[in-house]
Amino acid sequence: MVVPITDGELVHLLDRRGRRYQILVKAGSTFTFRRGSLALDELIGLDDGSMVSSDHGERLLVIRPTLEEYIAKMRKGSQIIYPKDIAAILMFADIFPGARVLEAGIGSGALTMALLRAVGPYGTVISYERRPDFLAVARSNIETFFSAVASAGTEGSGELIVREKDVYEGIEDRDIDRVLLDLQEPWRALKHVDAALRNGGLLLCYNPTVLQIFKLSKRLEVQFAARFTVMGIYEVALRGWEVKGRSMRPENRMVAHTGFIFIARKVVAPPA
Repeated sequence: MVVPITDGELVHLLDRRGRRYQILVKAGSTFTFRRGSLALDELIGLDDGSMVSSDHGERLLVIRPTLEEYIAKMRKGSQIIYPKDIAAILMFADIFPGARVLEAGIGSGALTMALLRAVGPYGTVISYERRPDFLAVARSNIETFFSAVASAGTEGSGELIVREKDVYEGIEDRDIDRVLLDLQEPWRALKHVDAALRNGGLLLCYNPTVLQIFKLSKRLEVQFAARFTVMGIYEVALRGWEVKGRSMRPENRMVAHTGFIFIARKVVAPPA
């Protein structure tokens, strides 16, 4: 069913050069940019994908942003996980509807929003974050996405539980299906992950440097070999292509290494 754009909805406007503007539709307000002005009342009632014109004749495409597009324009309190890595994380960590997922830390909320949609209405995402400034930014981004973006899938998103705590000091939750750590020293949380994660559950760590991944691997090998088995270490590169006239070629810029994705599965310890 086609639902028209409504007052209070967040949309993106794209100009002829691909520049993107994120605006909150508000009756009686005006959007002004380098190519003129646009009364936002003109957007109310339009279909997603409609075209409008500024008072200077600049044509603008009106769209409801995808999660990837929203992440690109949202406020950043810390370095976010790139959408290309978020997509791989959802698959490698096998995030399923109804799952209980624990993440640390929340950052700006990019991964959190993807997790909330992936676990569905019967799932739960538990986010540990020790920095209140990061939490404030993440909460604002998450609330804006699910309340003001009509394509966010609000009715199908999971429950979010936020704990302003340092995961290095302990995890109070138990029977967790998946644990995702975006931390500088994930090995410091391994004993707490062992207590919180159910048997057969997956641990995924995201780190930018090979030295972090090496230290994490050695710590698991030396201290937790009976509790975890490493399933894989990956990195994801993404390169777009462009079509211009009769020419088709790869773009000059690409998003190559951003971080390593490390996956381990918790196993039943053998009898002593």
